[in-house]
Amino acid sequence: MDEPSIIHVNIVDYASALAQAKDTQLKGRPFVIAAEQASRRIVLSPSQQARKEGISRGMSVLQAQRIVPSLIVLAPDAKLITQANAALQGIVDHYSPSTLNEQGGHLYLDMSGTRRLFGPTVDSALRLKEEIQSQMGVDAAVAVASNKLVAKIGTRAVRPYGMAQIRLDETPSFLAAQEVSLLTGVGPATTSLLKAVGITQIGELARLSDEEVIAFLGPRGIRLRDNARGIDAAPFLPASPTQRTIVRQIDFAEPIIDGSAIEAALRTAISDAALEMRSDMYGTAKIILTLHYVDGKRHQVHAVTTDQWLYDDELGHQATLLIRRAFERRVRLVGLTLTLTDLAPPLGQIDLFTSLQQEKQQRLQDAVDQIKGRWGSDILLHAAAIAHEH
Repeated sequence: MDEPSIIHVNIVDYASALAQAKDTQLKGRPFVIAAEQASRRIVLSPSQQARKEGISRGMSVLQAQRIVPSLIVLAPDAKLITQANAALQGIVDHYSPSTLNEQGGHLYLDMSGTRRLFGPTVDSALRLKEEIQSQMGVDAAVAVASNKLVAKIGTRAVRPYGMAQIRLDETPSFLAAQEVSLLTGVGPATTSLLKAVGITQIGELARLSDEEVIAFLGPRGIRLRDNARGIDAAPFLPASPTQRTIVRQIDFAEPIIDGSAIEAALRTAISDAALEMRSDMYGTAKIILTLHYVDGKRHQVHAVTTDQWLYDDELGHQATLLIRRAFERRVRLVGLTLTLTDLAPPLGQIDLFTSLQQEKQQRLQDAVDQIKGRWGSDILLHAAAIAHEH
């Protein structure tokens, strides 16, 4: 049987792990990383001690402070994270020329053909884990498997600091015994839906037929079911998410200046773009809006965040602010271009969100995405778009 050659490195709660490595006085203390400029401060990365005391990513800082009054709240350290990303890349580059750094403490290595240099892949994984700890002062969960998908489930199964090796012939039995929430894309809403029909483990989802999974998850359920079977259709080195963009071009039938009509068109475009983004398991940190005027001139504005935007309502809100800021010339528009960029997998795991507001938002968005996935993105429109049409 061929030896598995993919290593996944997962540094859980990356930002807080780095903060603790930098300031050892934080060790064993409950603290969180939270964005300073946000109007409603949200926990981006809790320490392991904070997790033990009931604090999770996505929780409001106020709620976290009610749970732990002595909670330490730190701002994100962008410089520290940038330096750590570079350091991690430097470490893994010594092991393989084929690596994928998804940022946020997630790295993959393809160790195919390296056995003569480094020995069995599992030995390389152990040395890599030790090297990260000794050079950076952070512990990582590490897994070896036959593809990225299974390796990632492996690190989730042993997090925060464990080690797993999943041989090819052991993959079905390993996956079958894991909680279904460990699958990428299975958030609170999907987990609840699966539990409602008695599915709590990955193996139970893997046994479903196409007809059964489509019946209650829609077409996207096929992808989840295939993931449950350990099928990873994605190439090892896809285009970097940060280099990829999702673009929606709107050309008006005739030049317009009506602000409400322009906002309505933009809302429809961003809803469609956001659906594609979430289907590819990404969030965005930057929105670019370009206005095209009838006189040939263009005007571009953008919005950025140190966190991510995932949902229709927050993306729509930002887009509305942008259009109102950008539409400064009383000249008719012939079109506009919406671009979502700085794409990356969601920061942390959506299925770890426990705040009621976040869970409700995720449930609502999952329901909307399922309807659009089954009937098309035009089946549901934002109220602004409906009002404009009528």
